[in-house]
Amino acid sequence: MSIPVSDRPVEVWRLPAEDVRAGHRALTWTVGPQGELAVLVVPERYAAPAGSWPCARLPFDGEVVVRGPRGEWRVPLTGVGVPPDFLALLPGGRVLLVGGRAEESADGWERNGQVFGPDGRLTRELQLGDDVQALTTDRDGRIWLAFGDEGNYGDNPLGQYGLLGLDTAGRIVWRPDFGQLGDQPLEGLAAATEGRRAWLAWYGDRSHLTGIDPDGGEPVVMRLPARQPVGFAIAGDRAVFLQPGGELIRCERESRKGWREVRRERVGVPGGLDRGRAHGRDGVLWFRSGNGWFRVEA
Repeated sequence: MSIPVSDRPVEVWRLPAEDVRAGHRALTWTVGPQGELAVLVVPERYAAPAGSWPCARLPFDGEVVVRGPRGEWRVPLTGVGVPPDFLALLPGGRVLLVGGRAEESADGWERNGQVFGPDGRLTRELQLGDDVQALTTDRDGRIWLAFGDEGNYGDNPLGQYGLLGLDTAGRIVWRPDFGQLGDQPLEGLAAATEGRRAWLAWYGDRSHLTGIDPDGGEPVVMRLPARQPVGFAIAGDRAVFLQPGGELIRCERESRKGWREVRRERVGVPGGLDRGRAHGRDGVLWFRSGNGWFRVEA
């Protein structure tokens, strides 16, 4: 199944009318490394009132609707025990749900990540740090995270790095060396991938964009052309950033350290824009507005 790509937003999927009539609610969502849109849909009885945290009453049942090149399928979930702040896809048809916050007890830090197999069975629980603000996965199953200030300056040992890469067992595979980022991370903003490279947007004294090659080498550290984007996508020397107000900022790379703004435009789609997140995959930016999901090319 081919999915159109355009430099203007194109609607990719909409919550089906039968789900709407049944009272189902679409909560968190993501885009997988192969360009698969995945949306967590739950019965209304599990959905918390708008603006509440967590956004679902625990434990909850639901389905992850996945739409990709092979068509559309659903992964049933039962008894999910973590707040669904983040959804991600892992190799082998697995689904990762992550709660942004984690509490510490006498037994250690609670496991705020749950991995489900393609049949919906819980296969692993992970400790993924506290105050997760941005998360993405890559085609090899690595989990890339950017933390908020309570994670960066709190007691959880993972958050102290600000930016982090983990494998699917929760082991650290990348962390920045001291002084490597040129600033101290205060708040994570958004995440994207471009081929094998992971990109994390964050701010400290200024706003930054860090590109990490999992095969090693110095990370690329660039200034962000937008202080707090909802999401972004990068394709070589071109990039697009989505602002919370619904503005797309298109840029070209000036050098290894920065971007030149080319133009700005409105997304121009119906519904209320999801101002919490958008996902970038290989130069395509995905975002939600109302019960519709859209994509636009960088």
